[in-house]
Amino acid sequence: MKNNNSYLEKFNSGTPLSDKEYLALLLGFSGCKDCDASVIDADPHLLMCGGTSTDAAVLFRLISRFAAICAAESPSDILTDCALAVSFFSSAYVGAVNEYITAAAVDKNMRITAVERISVGNSANVSAASRDIADFVVRNDSRCIFIAHNHPHASPEPSDADILGTETIIAALSKLGTALADHIIVGSGGGISMRKLGICKALTEQVCDGYAII
Repeated sequence: MKNNNSYLEKFNSGTPLSDKEYLALLLGFSGCKDCDASVIDADPHLLMCGGTSTDAAVLFRLISRFAAICAAESPSDILTDCALAVSFFSSAYVGAVNEYITAAAVDKNMRITAVERISVGNSANVSAASRDIADFVVRNDSRCIFIAHNHPHASPEPSDADILGTETIIAALSKLGTALADHIIVGSGGGISMRKLGICKALTEQVCDGYAII
């Protein structure tokens, strides 16, 4: 902590710190040596194998997951374009080790009214029954929803299974009179909008007023 005393003094005095200084201060309190920003999203088991203490490894995971929970529970998010949707769901998946599917309902102004984790998989894949998403729609009386899932250790590029799954979900939602605004995929290198990519015809043909492709 000796090298971080100046950062601590700045923090306690209310002086803004840079991202690098905040990280250095955090790592100093955790007792983690020779670490960088990558530890925030790392698997605790891998961190421990690399010599990081159990407490420090768990601390990093708790911080990243708490940040994701705060982002997901914000009631003021408005998803009026692809960029905003990608940013919202990217924040929700910070620190996620396994794949999981999230659904978000929006009102006529594209303001989020409900967010729910629909299904949890493993580090390589996840699946969700259309009925689970339909249940979410019915419980929240949704006329328009977003779905998202993550590729924790891979590119966000959609697989054939992702495209097929999106088509299946759209078919199920059509019976409820609900539109799918977008399917966001978050990977290790950022997030993508399947609507913007235009690779799923069923999604492209969905009418979603108030949602811009940018």
